[in-house]
Amino acid sequence: MTYEQWREARLAEITDKVKVVAKGTVSDRPVELPGVPGRWRVVGGALTFNDTEVDGVTELADGRTALTGGADGFYGVVVKDDKALAQSGLQGIDTYSYDPAWVFEGEFRAAQQDRYVEVEHLTAPRTTRPVNAPVDLAVTIDGEEHVLTVLETMPGQRLVVFTDETSGAGTPGIGRWLVLPQHEPGTRFTVDFNQATLSHHHLVPAVFTCPLSPPGNHLPIRVEAGERALMYDLKARATTYLRHLENREWTEARAMCSADATVWHNDGKGDSGIGENIAGMRAQIEPIESMRYDITRQFEQPGEVLQQHVVNVATKDGGLFRVDAAVYFRFEDGLITRIEEYASLPG
Repeated sequence: MTYEQWREARLAEITDKVKVVAKGTVSDRPVELPGVPGRWRVVGGALTFNDTEVDGVTELADGRTALTGGADGFYGVVVKDDKALAQSGLQGIDTYSYDPAWVFEGEFRAAQQDRYVEVEHLTAPRTTRPVNAPVDLAVTIDGEEHVLTVLETMPGQRLVVFTDETSGAGTPGIGRWLVLPQHEPGTRFTVDFNQATLSHHHLVPAVFTCPLSPPGNHLPIRVEAGERALMYDLKARATTYLRHLENREWTEARAMCSADATVWHNDGKGDSGIGENIAGMRAQIEPIESMRYDITRQFEQPGEVLQQHVVNVATKDGGLFRVDAAVYFRFEDGLITRIEEYASLPG
């Protein structure tokens, strides 16, 4: 496969991954997946959804599809929504130009039998848990050998999660991946840093709680090869966030924001965290029948969106009112990190 063919396959992969809205495993206890009404359960060794046996592909409400697989009372469930791709605003992947100088010969080296390493994961809050690490990857770059821990996060998938001197300064601070083949220790094979990828966490942070790099997996050089960042239509991202608020999809709205995102309103109360802000909206929504954001205009520049909109609100007692507002969104890696709203409240 040529590099161009690999890039096409990679774009198809992330286009499919961004459609994932929930995933989980089901065994002997009932499971509810976030944002997917209904209960998954194993009964008599078979997977059921709302007490109906399912297998393979199952159509759910709202045009969503569940892909299931497993056996012996243990199943995996992945829920996809085709609308999620358009809502994401994803346009592609920014990469370094291909450079053959970043293609090396590597070797798998045997690790201690049944080795597990403690690895931090991008859950909220972050958690640390042991991950199978069956081999090490040895690769020589500019005359210096580097030995990196290889993780096997699931049977058949081996990857190196690494950071380098571009991490946080050109590429994501959480590091990047090299997906590796299944070879026995002692096997020598091609290691192509032009195929260094972003983790799935960048696509759907609430769903893909990926591992960070293990201790020792830092390369003290600038690896200016591979993927740098996802490219988004930020105006579409801002609009999607507001649509989640309209539909009271609080979990989905929260997932579009970074963990430390802040919100400011011109009400004299200062900044609040995104979790506090959404919780406040949720608590105040009871008397509201519906609300709709009508966007008047939007302006975008790298990492920022400024827009003017009108919030039309209908209350349960028949009242109607509107709020004129201007809102500033700041983004990093496709996530909202700052919201500032200047609203003209009805007097």
